[in-house]
Amino acid sequence: MTKPASVPASTTSTRDLILNAAENLFASQGYGATTIKQVAEQVGVQGPALYKHFASKRALFEEVLERLFTPFLALMEDAARGGSLDAMLKQHLANPNASRIVQHATLSGGEELALLVERWYLPFFGEVTRAGSKKARSRATQAFTPVAVMALHSMLLGYLTLAPLHRSIFGLEPLSDDALGELLDLQQRFAKAASPH
Repeated sequence: MTKPASVPASTTSTRDLILNAAENLFASQGYGATTIKQVAEQVGVQGPALYKHFASKRALFEEVLERLFTPFLALMEDAARGGSLDAMLKQHLANPNASRIVQHATLSGGEELALLVERWYLPFFGEVTRAGSKKARSRATQAFTPVAVMALHSMLLGYLTLAPLHRSIFGLEPLSDDALGELLDLQQRFAKAASPH
C-alpha cells in the first residue's frame, strides 16, 4: 500500500510504530487476543488515535500481513521457475513473526486463517496446488509435491515458532547465524534429495 504524498513525515513514523507494535502483538498472542488498546499502549498513544491510520483492527492486521508477506511472492515465483529456495528460506528466517502469526492463525482458525489462505498461501503455493499430476508440473516443481511442500513448510515454521522451547532444552540460541545456517543447509539437502535427477 503506497502512502499518499500529502501525508506528513510524522504520520508515517507513527504509522510504522503502530505496524511494528501490532506485528509483535499479533505474533506473540494472535489476532483474536490483540486489542487496539494494547497496540496503542505499545506505541504510547490513545486507542482512538490508531483509527486515524487504520479503519479497524482487521485493516491493521491486513497491512501487517501485507508488509510481512509481500516479499515472499516474488521469491516464491522465482523458486517456482527453478530458482534457488535460499532467498525464500532466508526471508523466513529474517522474519520470525511471520511464522508466529501463521501459527496463531492456524490454531485459532476463523477469519484470520481464511485471510492468510486466500490472500497469501494460495498464491504462494498456487502452482503446486493447481498441478494435478507429476506430468502437469514443470521439472523445477516436480519435487515439490503438496506433501513435500507441507513437510518443508512445517519444518521451517516449526523451527522458528519452537525456538524458545529449543533454547531452553538445548542451551543454545536457535536463531543464531550458525544455527540458521545449519537449518538452511538441512533444508537445501532435503530439497535436493527430493528433486528429479
